[in-house]
Amino acid sequence: MRRTFRAALGALMLSLAGALAAPAGAADAAARPGDLLAQGRALYLEGRRADGSALTAVRAGGLALAGAEAACVSCHRRSGMGGSEGRSYIPPITATALFTAMPVGKGASAIGDGRPAYGEASLAHALREGVDASGRPLDYLMPRYRLADDEVSALQAYLRTLPERPAADGGTVHFATVIAPDVPRERSEAMVGVLQACFDEHNAGPRPERGRHKLAAGMSQREGRKWQLHVWNLEGPQAGWGSQLARHAGEQPVFAVVGGVGGAQWEPVHGFCERTGVPCVFPHLEAAPAAAGSFYPLYLGQGALLEAGLVARHLAQQPPAHRHVTQVLREHDAAAQAAAAALQQALAEQGVETGELRIPAQAPLAPGLFSRLQAQETLVLWLRPADLAQLAGVAPAGAQVFVSATLAQRDEVPLPQAWRARTLMAYPFELPQQRARVTTPMRQWLQERGLALTDERVQADAFVACRALRTAMLEAEDHLGRDYLVERLETNMERTTATGLYPRLALGIGQRFASKSGYLVRFDEARGGFAAIGERVAP
Repeated sequence: MRRTFRAALGALMLSLAGALAAPAGAADAAARPGDLLAQGRALYLEGRRADGSALTAVRAGGLALAGAEAACVSCHRRSGMGGSEGRSYIPPITATALFTAMPVGKGASAIGDGRPAYGEASLAHALREGVDASGRPLDYLMPRYRLADDEVSALQAYLRTLPERPAADGGTVHFATVIAPDVPRERSEAMVGVLQACFDEHNAGPRPERGRHKLAAGMSQREGRKWQLHVWNLEGPQAGWGSQLARHAGEQPVFAVVGGVGGAQWEPVHGFCERTGVPCVFPHLEAAPAAAGSFYPLYLGQGALLEAGLVARHLAQQPPAHRHVTQVLREHDAAAQAAAAALQQALAEQGVETGELRIPAQAPLAPGLFSRLQAQETLVLWLRPADLAQLAGVAPAGAQVFVSATLAQRDEVPLPQAWRARTLMAYPFELPQQRARVTTPMRQWLQERGLALTDERVQADAFVACRALRTAMLEAEDHLGRDYLVERLETNMERTTATGLYPRLALGIGQRFASKSGYLVRFDEARGGFAAIGERVAP
């Protein structure tokens, strides 16, 4: 059978359609009578009709689909650019792909048969009967939809908007990076320094061709649009961040936000990204916001929240006598509070009760801080370097102690000798001895550009963010839209060689955390470092 539309990605993509819902406001817009574009958007992204009922369709063999499962986005993606997985190919259904004629040997058809341009009648025939504009049957996995004439018109109106195009300033693409308040100056400078160097490298154009890398006569390397980086420094409490971000975006609209530095307070930035449809790519955070159902924000990892999962998984395997847990944290430390809440919830699901010991913000650690704890108590210390160093004056306690690598900020954890033998560290990065091969190119790159290695974790995250952005932008150059950029990032992360400090980076459709695993490590006094107590795991 000749095919124009190939097999869909299957049930996984269909189940994720709900996570790819329209930005806020689409539902209300779709309900307005006569708004064909909004109605088409709701059909495409949500599988929802104007009256709120579910869109319905049937696949060959009688498989019924409804609502989000029937939405076009589940296979053709937000951008309309389709995609592929294995031998399954989903063609573009953008305005250019559908509403212009495809000559033989050109277009999405795997066998290059060509076809006339779609009109409203042929589009309706394709959607209802599974026959393309040239009269050929579509793939049997392409749903046959039950659509009224006005719904076909609405869907056609929306398809003609795909893919969306960014505003260009004389060919320049503008980006921003966001710096949260109270971020130490050296950390913000580390982030911005790497990003600016990466942008300068991009703007310098292709490297000179030499030796075996020279192209054949008549061929040339393609040079993309120039990039410009804007630094958005936020001020004050979170409640005012949204208006500050809106003001920055009003003064200089940006195509995407790349990198950035924050702690655990990032929800207003996350909300800005999702609300405005601006991709926000891999900020450096201590604890990332919940990302379920979001599309535009992407994160390298969950930071201390992943560490909470590693600790919970380990404790679930311990005898009941060793599962009395007390979490220790400073008041007003947002990252510590987020991690403690995540661990408490995870342990509660296992039937393990937890207690908290909160230390006032400026109070020193008293020598008898843990004197009232049970002998078999498990301590989880969500403490930062200054407090870990203060433990030298505190009597060791707890049969088992855990510390956070994220809050410790560096691998050189200032934990006193008396505490080390009973302590495990939750470590969401690749082990130092195994990641040297991956980080050496980054170190050389920094050196070549005159950048000192001042904060390896921040600089590594910035390096990964910009490398991922460059690859995705290159692939999206001819169809440069924000949705398509996110989709290219999802696809490319599994193939990247620039993984920074992480064991592995990969994104799937609807996934928003690229690193999902880590280790528990013990301090190895003989070697002066630490060693994993088991395999790398994903909690």
